[in-house]
Amino acid sequence: MTSRSSWYGLARDCGMRAAETRARADDMREAEPKAIMLRIAADYEELGEWTEKNSIPWWDKEQSVSNK
Repeated sequence: MTSRSSWYGLARDCGMRAAETRARADDMREAEPKAIMLRIAADYEELGEWTEKNSIPWWDKEQSVSNK
């Protein structure tokens, strides 16, 4: 199982992947692949927001200890 503290890094990574996916979609000319890429980017954003909301930052050790 993934710990809540490791989700914090995943949130950041998802945000970067969403931005990269949107940039690649901007370069696409055909509508269908572009739409697929934009949905993938939206999913990365949603996952990033969820993990950020449900994570414990690595520097917040008090919260990490109190939730064990």
